[in-house]
Amino acid sequence: MQQFIPSFIIAYSNSDFTNPHEALLLDEPEDRTANFTHMGVQYWGLESKRHTATRLDAQRKKMYYQHDACQWLSIGFKQRAELSSLKVSTKWFTGNQVRAISVVLIDEMSGTECEVISRKILAPDKDHHFEFEGTVATECLIRMYCEGGISRINFFGKKTDEQMPLRSNVLSKAKITHVSNQHYGHPKMAVEGCRKEMHMVGWESARTGFGEQAIFHLASPTQIDEIVVDTYLHRLNPPLSCHVFGLLHNESKRIEECLLQLPKWTLRFEDGTQVSPTNFQDYMLNQEYLKEPAPNSSNFEILLDHPTGAPWKAILPFEALSPDTYHRFTEFENEGVFSHLLYMHYPNGGIHGLKVFD
Repeated sequence: MQQFIPSFIIAYSNSDFTNPHEALLLDEPEDRTANFTHMGVQYWGLESKRHTATRLDAQRKKMYYQHDACQWLSIGFKQRAELSSLKVSTKWFTGNQVRAISVVLIDEMSGTECEVISRKILAPDKDHHFEFEGTVATECLIRMYCEGGISRINFFGKKTDEQMPLRSNVLSKAKITHVSNQHYGHPKMAVEGCRKEMHMVGWESARTGFGEQAIFHLASPTQIDEIVVDTYLHRLNPPLSCHVFGLLHNESKRIEECLLQLPKWTLRFEDGTQVSPTNFQDYMLNQEYLKEPAPNSSNFEILLDHPTGAPWKAILPFEALSPDTYHRFTEFENEGVFSHLLYMHYPNGGIHGLKVFD
């Protein structure tokens, strides 16, 4: 007997009109024809912007069309499963539904990929049921040609005997100090974030921040296997980047000295001059850079200065963050057994989840 396989959104290309996380629920899509927002009628599920396949060239007075242009949705399954069917609903999307979909199933444990549905047509305001050969997967990629709305996407199959390992977030037992900004929340809220809400919640700083940070004193020395930074439902206010550094456990006895040697935000001007302000936030807010003797001092690069030989070892020295995305990082610049972690993001904004697995 086929079972419903719970899933979650890892990332998606666009859903400007709706909250796409609703589409993965088992709930019957609501009739919201009388509900309006500033975006018009409030639809249930996922709906992308228009004109994905068509590009305007105003200078040449032409349009260009790309047949294979699509929006996409990356989904993770909460348990490894052998999937054999998919139900897709376009209910309430009467003329703005996705026209067709392709589905690629991916198994992280074996490294295999398989396209099980190839450009199947979707009708407006209708429930669709697709059967395919049983395929083991941990996640999938759905290509949506070329745009439009889907109200519900549910996978069915059976659990496999070999499951993904259950792991606890090592940050859940860590002491948190040196928090730069907790205007709308505290890093502890990000540690506890597990996507139970259908609204933004987590650690969000004020817009006046220029580089946020928190230090996690781990309950026991840890060798890191994976780091997750989840910007769930932070669609317009996620940080631009994240940075993780670690203090090796044999350095922990001199923690106070190490705290004086944290990585610093640095400005580099066009003439090569570099400045590392003692208080970077005040420097930026007070526009002190305009007083620098460098030519055109209103334009500059911002980088994170991490001197060679510093006690804080770069784990993730620089990673880009995207809105409403479950970011997984498994490749690190330095490995080892760490007693303390420094998490930073730039310049400000909100994250829903922060997890470290050993």
